[in-house]
Amino acid sequence: MSTRSRGRHGHKDRQVCRQVADAVAWYLAETDDPLLADLIVIQVDPAPSAARVLVTLAAAHGEIDAVEVMSHLREVADELREEVAVEVHRRHAPELSFRVIPVIATATE
Repeated sequence: MSTRSRGRHGHKDRQVCRQVADAVAWYLAETDDPLLADLIVIQVDPAPSAARVLVTLAAAHGEIDAVEVMSHLREVADELREEVAVEVHRRHAPELSFRVIPVIATATE
């Protein structure tokens, strides 16, 4: 694979990750689930390509129970992927996997 084609795929992967981040953030802002509504998107990375992405989430306020959050995310996974499919301009919506960071370190800590 040439450097140029890797660069093109890298650009496309980053574009899809940005679109996924936007869609997930919008979904979290609009959800009626208070646990999910308190989450923010920290990062979205290809895992290993944009066909499957890793969404890193954290609580916007205070600490969270990562196990409970993952349970809630599993319950809404299909709905969330549908929202991503609307936002991502590809033939197939990427598979979503999640990682939850219990606490965000701030600059003052």
